[in-house]
Amino acid sequence: MSISTVGTDGDDRAIEFLVAPRSGEGGAGGAGGAGAEGAEEAHFAIHREHDQGWEAARLTIDPLSGSVPIAAVEWAMEFAREYL
Repeated sequence: MSISTVGTDGDDRAIEFLVAPRSGEGGAGGAGGAGAEGAEEAHFAIHREHDQGWEAARLTIDPLSGSVPIAAVEWAMEFAREYL
């Protein structure tokens, strides 16, 4: 799994992430071409209010994304706490 930041809102209250399988990871065997890997990409964002810490943050998942691995959300929260 590869996690990257896509962007922020400019005042460090929201950050968007892209989760994608690394090459060779792709899932369940079957058809498995590049289209299957693209379907596994997921976008999500973490938001917080001005007067709140990241512990009170909300998670928003792009409705066109598939599922988001819990490990990706945990990593994103640690990233937000440490670097924003």
